[in-house]
Amino acid sequence: MREHSTTWVAISRQAIKHNIRQFKKILKPRTDLMAVVKSNAYGHGLVEVATLAQSAGVRWFGTVSLTEAIKLRQAGIRGRLLVLSFFDPARLEMAIKKNITLTVYNVSAAFTINRLAKKLHRIVPVHMKIDTGTTRLGILAADSLQTAKTISRLSNIRLEGIFSHLADAENPDQASSSKQLAIFNTVIHQLAQYGIHVPYPHIACSAATILNPGSRFSLARVGISLYGLWSIETKHKHLKALNLLPALSWYTRILQVKTVPAGTRVGYGGTYRTKRPAAIAILPIGYWDGFDRKLSNNGEVLIRGRRCPIRGRICMNLTMVEVTGLRNVRPGEKVTLIGTDGRLSISADDLAHRIGTINYEVVTRINPLIPRIIY
Repeated sequence: MREHSTTWVAISRQAIKHNIRQFKKILKPRTDLMAVVKSNAYGHGLVEVATLAQSAGVRWFGTVSLTEAIKLRQAGIRGRLLVLSFFDPARLEMAIKKNITLTVYNVSAAFTINRLAKKLHRIVPVHMKIDTGTTRLGILAADSLQTAKTISRLSNIRLEGIFSHLADAENPDQASSSKQLAIFNTVIHQLAQYGIHVPYPHIACSAATILNPGSRFSLARVGISLYGLWSIETKHKHLKALNLLPALSWYTRILQVKTVPAGTRVGYGGTYRTKRPAAIAILPIGYWDGFDRKLSNNGEVLIRGRRCPIRGRICMNLTMVEVTGLRNVRPGEKVTLIGTDGRLSISADDLAHRIGTINYEVVTRINPLIPRIIY
């Protein structure tokens, strides 16, 4: 594995491909797997992950924005690209020319797409997003039939898909998800009665794909679990059924080491005072990089297979850790922020627990300017 000189994120090719195989095992042939690579592939690297997934046979990719989808086309991703949320109307012509499928969540967007498609002499597929109970982006279920009728009458649009999102998919108690599924199925039935056949209904996220086979339909949108990460509830129930491998590790290197006497204050505000003569290593990592400030005096890193505690407040670009128990620590030595060193590991879940959030946020907030290196 090629290592960056200061700070880098390493993405395991083996783990990504393994996780794809795990999901393909549980999907029926009629159900395609969509690799959700939105938000820089949950921090793992948009182009890097999509390229790996494409080489593993994935044909569908989900992005949050048109900007992400265009970037994938420019990088050589040939599969189906679905923009799951928003798009800039100013770039709509490029979307159509690059065969990027857009989501409509109101009638005006459908009219806008249709006008430009007509001008370009194209018939373009769109997916209609329905709000079945998450109360986010989407057409209210009660309005979906009328909206679908309007879209189906437009000359240069083909209603290829309808989809929704589950609000409580990770809950082992699937009562809430079942209610949303019932609403979604009712919409599909209503459209069919009116003669509108939609080839791609989809509602399953990672958790629903695992917990609720009835949610899979024609596409399963696998996001967080593509990267080997779980929700706590889903993991405890299905760990043996799906053996997922975390794909991301995060490293930096020691910038400086100094020995200070007992009673020395460390960092902004002097929130830590050394209790003995201490060796302090300075790391070129901080909250600008996505290393959360709430880990101040509350986290650890791994150096030479040992846990080294964070001392003082994490700065914008620097973090201090104590390395007193290690001999002759030198600048340039490798530091593990997320990953394994020897027999010890620090996971995204470990960091999430310490700062009171979820693993999604930990990895997604890693600064996209930090190199993602595939190994």
